[in-house]
Amino acid sequence: MKHTTFLFFFSLLLLNNTLFNNKAFSQTNFNTENPKKWGFETEFVQPFLPQIGIIRLQATRTIFNANENMRGDLLFGLFIRPNVKHDVVEKINEYMLVAGYRQYFWKGLHLEAKSNMGYAWGTKNLVDGKDYETPTWFWEGNIGYKFEFAKKENSNLYLIPQFGAIGNIVGDIGPRNGKPDNFIQGNLLFGINF
Repeated sequence: MKHTTFLFFFSLLLLNNTLFNNKAFSQTNFNTENPKKWGFETEFVQPFLPQIGIIRLQATRTIFNANENMRGDLLFGLFIRPNVKHDVVEKINEYMLVAGYRQYFWKGLHLEAKSNMGYAWGTKNLVDGKDYETPTWFWEGNIGYKFEFAKKENSNLYLIPQFGAIGNIVGDIGPRNGKPDNFIQGNLLFGINF
């Protein structure tokens, strides 16, 4: 897993240098004279992974801008997991609202923290065969780097590979048979700033 994560990030750096003809570490400099304060992003990989199937749709709004490197974005959106095969229940449905904050430290390098709250239900728990419904509250923390490309005066596209963790604060879909409720995760977000 560690080698796969390293290769993934290294491949993105090479891809960035090759396709976009820019040095990766000079990729993102926030324009303080004509800032693009809004963004919209979505998860690029997780919706297509079996037993994950998570759809993320979120907007960003820059609310803190000390200089071209130090800035912060408010995050808000949706976490959707519609009728996905699961390792604790036969099928799970999760729908949550997301609120969070992303703090940039140097160019595209950032940390983010999010709170996801909503409702979930699972059919046929694999231990006791019962259906469960529950309010949900998840925490999430990620580290990542924002790679911008297709830059235009009014907008630009970007990719954000992230690595982090997500865990359950509130939520019960029945007996877990020793399976964890906190997970290491990798995200690949695709977005547009405007």
